[in-house]
Amino acid sequence: MNAEEQTLVSNIRLGSRPAFERLLDLYERKVYNLAFRMLGRREDAEDAAQEALLEVYRGIGGFRGRSSLGTWIHAVARNVCLEFLRKRRETVPLEAELVPANPASNPGSSAERGELRGRLEAAIGELPDPQREVVVMHEMHGMKYREIAEAVGCPVGTVKSRLFHAMENLRAMLADYVVEGAQDEM
Repeated sequence: MNAEEQTLVSNIRLGSRPAFERLLDLYERKVYNLAFRMLGRREDAEDAAQEALLEVYRGIGGFRGRSSLGTWIHAVARNVCLEFLRKRRETVPLEAELVPANPASNPGSSAERGELRGRLEAAIGELPDPQREVVVMHEMHGMKYREIAEAVGCPVGTVKSRLFHAMENLRAMLADYVVEGAQDEM
């Protein structure tokens, strides 16, 4: 935990409303985006994000700074979302934007990109929960292996393995779309 995070956490623990508002400014959107990608429904994501931020507020006293504040908040939000999924007893396909639009490409191919994006979202939704989770964290949120390991409570090697198997599964599910020689890019 860096000095800025330490000050922020200390001030929140002392009951500073501006400090908590600063925390919301920094993390509210990230928590919502994670919730939306995990839950797939705007209403559920809003509820889960609000619940996660309440959990952060309630649990800030127990935060020991062994990881960054962002990693801890991510873990809290992830756990809240997993509880939402358990209560629903279902998995909803993630709405991922893994296929970036390339403005330099042929404008006629935007329909193809849209189709691929839809297939990719569906394929990610079919991944086992542990694999989907690391894909979301790594590919969509740009988290490093170490950060993911801290957030999910497993070794870095397990994160790498889950990501490897997730990408292999995605390649198999999207075999019609994988360009020969581009497998390392997926």
